[in-house]
Formats: sequence, C-alpha cells, structure tokens
Amino acid sequence: MTGILRSGTAHAIIDTALRNHVEYRDFRDGLMTRPDYSRWVESQFEALSELGLNLDKQSLSTRFPPDDHACVTNVLAALAKNGLIADTDYPVDEFEDFAELVSKKWDHGDRTTFIFPEEARLMFALAHRTRPRNAVFLGSYYGYWAVWALPAVAAAGGRVTLVDIDPDVMALAERNIAELGYSHLVDFVVADATEYARTLSDVDLCVLDAEGPLDAPDPDLRDKAIYYPHTRAISHALPQGALLVAHNVLLQNLTDNAYFAGRIANNEAQYARWTAYLDEHYDVHQVFPTSEGVGVYRRNGSPCAG
Repeated sequence: MTGILRSGTAHAIIDTALRNHVEYRDFRDGLMTRPDYSRWVESQFEALSELGLNLDKQSLSTRFPPDDHACVTNVLAALAKNGLIADTDYPVDEFEDFAELVSKKWDHGDRTTFIFPEEARLMFALAHRTRPRNAVFLGSYYGYWAVWALPAVAAAGGRVTLVDIDPDVMALAERNIAELGYSHLVDFVVADATEYARTLSDVDLCVLDAEGPLDAPDPDLRDKAIYYPHTRAISHALPQGALLVAHNVLLQNLTDNAYFAGRIANNEAQYARWTAYLDEHYDVHQVFPTSEGVGVYRRNGSPCAG
C-alpha cells in the first residue's frame, strides 16, 4: 500500500488515509453531520483498515472539530467563566507561525503522537493565558504536547520540566526542542514520574499524559489509571489556584459510536480513584470533548497526601 503514513501525528496519519473519501471531506467541510459521518465510518471498517487505520484511528476521525480555533475559543470561554483564566484572547497569528515552524522542524522518528491539532492549539493558548513559571509534564513522551507551551513559558521567564521513564523518547524530545531553540528553558528528566513528582515544589501548571503497562500487577499503575498516583504525588507541589491538565480524558460519546461506548466505560473504570481524588482536592473540574478529550482542574487550598 502506498501513501500510508506510519509515524508522526495521528491526525496526519488519519487525514492522509481519508482525504480522498468524499464522506470525510464533506464531514470536515460541514456538509455531512457528525452522526451521519460516524455511521459511515462504522460501516466501513474493512475498507478503512486497508488504508492502514485501525478501529481507534477510524473512530477518532469522527471526533475532529469543524474548526480548531473555534474549538479552543469555546474551551477558553468555559475556563474564563469559571475564573481559571481572565479571557479568551491568545495570539492566533503567533500560533500559526509557530505551528508552521514545528511542522518543518519536528522529527517524530518512528513514533506517533495522539496530540491532535486543536489540543496543540489549546496548550499554546492556555499557556499564553496563564504564563506558567514552572510547568511540569508527567509522561511527556517525546515532548510534542509540551512544545506548544514553550513560547509562553519563555515569555514568562519560566521553566518546563519533561518527565518520562523512557530514555529514548526523552532523547528525541531533547533533539527536537534543541532544534527549535528552547533547550535553555527545559529540564529533561528520565525518571519514574510518581517518585520524581514528590521532589517538586511551586508547580503552577502540571500536565498529565502518562500511561502505565497494561499488565502492571498494581491496578493503579495500569494504562491511564496511573493518573491517580501521579496526581497524588504532584498535588503537594501545586499551590492553591494552580492548574492540572490531563490528556485522554475521553468521557463523552459525541455520536453514540459503539467503539467509544466501550472506551468510555473503560476510562470511567480506570479513572474512578483519580476522579474521587480530584473531587476532594481540586475545586473546578472541566472536561472538553476534543479528539482525545482534555480535562482541566484547579487546585484548591485543602491539604493532601503526596
């Protein structure tokens, strides 16, 4: 099969595979409703598999927002309404220029990232609105979500810490961020995120995107359930009002898609202890239906065990 991407962003892989299908183009152009497009995708499993898309990637295409900027503006408006940020303004032209630079310079190697365009834009905009001085990414992988915060952190005179247990992905992150000229404000840490988080202090933005082994003996360390021990470990370092942002908080089924019904049930089970902990120690909870789902939480002033 030709014309099939094997690495890079999941969005590029999906878009490259589907762009020749009129149904996909109509959906992206607003000429086909999301439910109708989702039903078409569910009916085309074999054909879309031949294009190199597994069920997850096929289904994720049904969650793409019609307009990335509008999606992010809506998220910012919801956050502003709850007092997490002042307003929805962010430098759109600056984002476009930076996105073009990242597209040209970022080397994905043989890796794939499931950070989608609106989620990259959201990180850029949220960092612009909050100007973090100490941002920590737990489970940073090869830094593709963190990179979108760097311009705002640089403007604020702050620092970013990437934490991942895999030295190979950290080396790839370090090479890419050096290519973009931001190495001077980034610490690249190869460590167990739970253990390392206990050593931190004064973190005003913590971003979660880790996943544990599917066969971990401890259920709290399996897949995305690892958010619970990570959050327990980092919360002592987040002062009142600091933000916790989490990727893969996919809890809304936008089209009654059968695949997402199962995935959401699995997510709810994995996040049960994490959600209970957030209820106790974070006073604002907002979950947004981006392609992979993003949660934003504000640290309250109550004490917690690290």
